[in-house]
Amino acid sequence: MLSESMAQQTITIETHEPTPVNFHYLLLDNSNVSSNDSINELIVDLVQPMLLDSVIEKKKQHHKVFLVGWGIHAFGGYNWRALDMTKQKFVGTIARTTRSSEEQFTEYDINFDMYFKLPHYLEKITYAYDRQRELGRQDYRKSHRTDYSKSPFVRDTANIINGHYRLHCELTPAGPFRDQLHYAFYPTRPGISLEQHRNFGTNMPTMGMYGTWCLDCNHSCHPEVHPYEWIWWLTATDFDTSTQKEWLIGLFHESSNRLKNWSQNPLSGTISIPFAFNALMYDSIAFPIEVEHLVFNSFNTIDSSLTAGSGNTFASSEKGFKGMLRSGAISSQIEVVFNHSIPSKNIQYWFSSVNHDLETNIISGYLNFAISANDLYTARIRMGQK
Repeated sequence: MLSESMAQQTITIETHEPTPVNFHYLLLDNSNVSSNDSINELIVDLVQPMLLDSVIEKKKQHHKVFLVGWGIHAFGGYNWRALDMTKQKFVGTIARTTRSSEEQFTEYDINFDMYFKLPHYLEKITYAYDRQRELGRQDYRKSHRTDYSKSPFVRDTANIINGHYRLHCELTPAGPFRDQLHYAFYPTRPGISLEQHRNFGTNMPTMGMYGTWCLDCNHSCHPEVHPYEWIWWLTATDFDTSTQKEWLIGLFHESSNRLKNWSQNPLSGTISIPFAFNALMYDSIAFPIEVEHLVFNSFNTIDSSLTAGSGNTFASSEKGFKGMLRSGAISSQIEVVFNHSIPSKNIQYWFSSVNHDLETNIISGYLNFAISANDLYTARIRMGQK
């Protein structure tokens, strides 16, 4: 009955090129992905996030504690300073995570420190550390003083120690949803590690962050993504031998009021999640995709520019979607099912960049989300059979 109530469409196969190398990694079992951080980062880097307010208009932001925040910004240079006037994407491996134990003024931070195996992100972070060294600022806390004569500020380019080049990623999620997020999405309360959380299973996951790339000159001008507004990761552990890919995605508004010009509400944007499967393995059954809505509040009307040129879209107000793919003698189906319908057309989905590799019979592409949400939206996406 569920299948009969689904929307039916034809998914256009756009190209017949060799499958891109990084899409091949989606066919590996999860234990192989987990054991190789470089492959994990290459897979997670396939995700494509975007926000309509990706161009920021103010280079600096400061604390909003009465006139104190303005004063230390204007006269002491204590502020956040954008390194780029467009929001940036970073993908790396988590070295450390911290979270607030209580709210301080309006701040309740969920933080991740990541380092990078992929050269293009490592190159970007070295630029940030060079800029920090040029400013030469010291943290007001003596225990946090920076030695600018050592790595990562002075480096042997033939012997880069990746772990020295960390990027701090920070966000204060909306207060009313923190308990729900703690159990359904990621830890927001003390007392549980990432390894103990059902959506991670390891303390050093590979994650993607998208937001404002800046220097935190309230301290030593260390590099940050603050706030991260898109966050995503692939659940992969050493003990999971399945090939089903389970993604977690989150769209967040920074709720501390410190960075009003860098994080607008509502949040309107898109995220594209990659998939790949062997058509011969799914000749008699559909390739399954399950979208599980987790923690969210209300939605807004989607700006038409988000779905421009997307072709056929479908909404989570429907129970699901079944798409037919035809390429020569190959006929496959993709079936998208929601854990429950959301009575709104303000989350839209469509498939893009669908490729059929005629030599290997691998079909690959993207499932795209367009969302306009107040405060937050989080979801789990399972692709393939367990």
